[in-house]
Amino acid sequence: MMNKVYILSRSCQQCLVRGRLERQRASLSTCKLSSCDDLIRRYDDNENSVTTLTLNNPTKYNVLSSAVLDAMQVQLDDIAADDSISVLVIAATGKAFSAGHDLKEIHSHKSEEETTALFKKCSKLMMSVNKLPQPVIASVQGIATAAGCQLVASCDLAVAANQATFGVSGINVGLFCSTPAVALSRNIHAKQAMHMLMTGDLISSQQALAYGLINKTVSMEMLETETKMLAKKVASKSSYSVRLGKEVFYKQLQCDTLSDAYEVATERIALNCQHDDAKRLIAKFVNK
Repeated sequence: MMNKVYILSRSCQQCLVRGRLERQRASLSTCKLSSCDDLIRRYDDNENSVTTLTLNNPTKYNVLSSAVLDAMQVQLDDIAADDSISVLVIAATGKAFSAGHDLKEIHSHKSEEETTALFKKCSKLMMSVNKLPQPVIASVQGIATAAGCQLVASCDLAVAANQATFGVSGINVGLFCSTPAVALSRNIHAKQAMHMLMTGDLISSQQALAYGLINKTVSMEMLETETKMLAKKVASKSSYSVRLGKEVFYKQLQCDTLSDAYEVATERIALNCQHDDAKRLIAKFVNK
C-alpha cells in the first residue's frame, strides 16, 4: 500500500471539522497551501503501521497556537479511531521542537475567559495524547519549553537529539507553568520538577534522560533513524496487547491502593490471555 503525506493548513482544518476525514483524506492531499499557512504535516507509513505528525511552523518555533491545537486535535481524534495505525510519532521541523504557547496570542486576550478556553483546549490535547489507544513517541530535535515540554512529557516514549534542551520557563516572564507541571510531575521526581518550574532553567538531553523525561539521546543525524526503529519495533508487537498495555499501565497508576492496582492489572492480563494473539504466540513459544 502506498504511503501518504498530508499537510494541514488552516483552510484544511475547516474541512476536517465539518466531517470529512477519511472521508477527508483525499481532499487533504489536494489542498493548496502557502508557506505561511502550513501547520502540521502528516505521514502515514502504511507498511509499518506508523503515523507521524510533524509540527511545521519553524519560523515561530512551532508554538502551540490555538490553530495548531485545533489541527492536532482533529488528527488525534482520527488516529484514535483508526485500527490500522499501531504507533504515532510526534516530530517537528526547524531548530525548536516547540516553544510552547504563543505568548503574543495570550497577550492579545481581552478576558480571562479567552485565556481559560485556550488552556482548556491545550489540556484536552495533552489528555488525548495520554488516552490515545496507540503509543505515542516524541522525536525531539531541538528546544522544548513550557507546553512544548509538556507535550514531550505527555507522550509515552521520547527520543531526543543530543543538542535538544527542555524547560518550563514561563516563570521567566512571570507565568508559572501550572499546566505543563501536570505532565512534568508525572514523569520526573517532584524536586527535579520544582527546580525546573521555579528557576525556568533549561536542562540538556542528558539531564532529561537522567531525570526520566526521555528514553534515549542520539546524534541529530541518527534521530529520525532511531525513532523509526523504536516505532517499528513497538508496531511489530501485538497491537491488541500494546493498546491494552497502555491503558492498564496508566489506569493502575491512578489507583488509590496497591491492592486496587493489582485488581485492575489481574483483570486485564487475564483478558489478554484469552486473545488470539496471546494464544498463538504462547503456543508457538511452548511448542518450540
